[in-house]
Amino acid sequence: MVEVFALRLPEVSEFNKRREEILKFLSEDRREYFTRFKSSQSAMRSVYGELITRYILAKKTGISFSLIDFKKTDIGKPYLEQDSAHFNLSHSGEWVVFAFSEKNVGIDVELVREIRYQIAERFYSPDENKRLGKLTGGSKLNYFFDLWTLKESYLKMIGTGLTKSLSSFTVFEEGNQFHLTDHETGKRLLVHFRQYALAPDYKLSVCSAKPEFCEHLIIVNPSELEFQIESEYENRK
Repeated sequence: MVEVFALRLPEVSEFNKRREEILKFLSEDRREYFTRFKSSQSAMRSVYGELITRYILAKKTGISFSLIDFKKTDIGKPYLEQDSAHFNLSHSGEWVVFAFSEKNVGIDVELVREIRYQIAERFYSPDENKRLGKLTGGSKLNYFFDLWTLKESYLKMIGTGLTKSLSSFTVFEEGNQFHLTDHETGKRLLVHFRQYALAPDYKLSVCSAKPEFCEHLIIVNPSELEFQIESEYENRK
């Protein structure tokens, strides 16, 4: 089953008060990387993305939080060297989301914001642009970000990222389910999508090789996350 976790970032002021304390949970090279962020919220998204990834993987695999060893494929998709578990991470605005599964999985979250629709002509297929062109106002904006997160989650699931063009396949809705046709092969692909209601003005989509998804998002509290990690950190001393 695909499990989907979501963490809402704490207030920037609270994070800044505890920044050094929180960063101690990370390896030295990762601490150095995160200190380069000029934006506190950008740093928070990356820090909590790292922490929730280690936290969930430690719980699911039994590997110690500090001993989890990430590797990357040739095209940059992270994987866990010590275990066959599959996972994926995304963050936007004040949310960090994480998907865990026994099979390939991809997740994408986006803050819904005003955009220039000309971008769709470049990244969406003719059929998707045709559908988008029939909509107006909020319906058009929501459909744009529905498509964006669905398509991104698929690319993250197969591990190509944007090395595969977003316009090379079409995501369409049929019978209250989303399906995908790849124009490079001309085939309708057997992948599974699920969307979750995260918060107003956010879109969250998950793509999986398996059809079983958790019914509801699993909310992770930042303070609970920090407490559990700190407990392990103290036990290692």
